[in-house]
Amino acid sequence: MDVTTDQQPGTAPEQRSRPSWQAIAALVVVVAAIGVAVVLGYVHTRNPVVVSGPLAVSTFDQPGANSAACKSLMPALPGKLGDGPRRQIDGEPAGIAAWGDPAVILRCGLETPQDLTCSSALVQVNGVSWLQLTEAGLGSTTYIAADRSVRVAVTVPDGSGTAAIQQVSNAVSTTLQFRQPCSNGVLLPTDTR
Repeated sequence: MDVTTDQQPGTAPEQRSRPSWQAIAALVVVVAAIGVAVVLGYVHTRNPVVVSGPLAVSTFDQPGANSAACKSLMPALPGKLGDGPRRQIDGEPAGIAAWGDPAVILRCGLETPQDLTCSSALVQVNGVSWLQLTEAGLGSTTYIAADRSVRVAVTVPDGSGTAAIQQVSNAVSTTLQFRQPCSNGVLLPTDTR
């Protein structure tokens, strides 16, 4: 009986059929990496907000942060904005609150920005008139409440949607009394007491 094989001269049959240990190790690493990526992706979609430790927030001049208006607004703010839980602020400065990651940041008692004038185009959200400030490259939009006795600023990361500004507007409209931004063409001063 004549049996032919495709065996190369000098190679044993068991050498041809076994993959090298390097190939097996590489395959295991690739499969493990894919598994980790799938698990992390699932966890991220189930719990998209990962908040760890107090948030460090840059400070601005907030002469009205300790005013009666800000002191009444801060405890009225929601514990959650959209899907973002309220965050602890490093140093716990007066008049600042934050939610989620990337953070939505609220500052109460700011000085009036130069962009806010009696002729500024304002956006109405749930009973509050906001000046919308969008600067290219910052990755966020800031809204300044124009029709209250104190200036409230809310900085929202791009792509966050409108839930944050709507919920903050609800708290502002129910806590802080409406006031026209201008009288006789002059912007009214803010309350710092």
